[in-house]
Amino acid sequence: MKVTKRYNQYRRDLCIDMECEGCGATETNITAYDDRNFWDNVVPNFKCKKCGKSSKDLGVQPDSVETVYPEGMQI
Repeated sequence: MKVTKRYNQYRRDLCIDMECEGCGATETNITAYDDRNFWDNVVPNFKCKKCGKSSKDLGVQPDSVETVYPEGMQI
């Protein structure tokens, strides 16, 4: 699933909307955490509730997402 929108960020907590690359289903208002682990490991393995596939399952390389704050910075 790919991230289509980021919003309501407070420190490192935020909400995202995602869309499945396989079936096109969308999920909204998913809670997220703005760090490298989330963007590099969690998002590519996030399974679609409709078709059960992730970006990794489909062989799709996810877009690189930058964190708002540098890694290791305490806020």
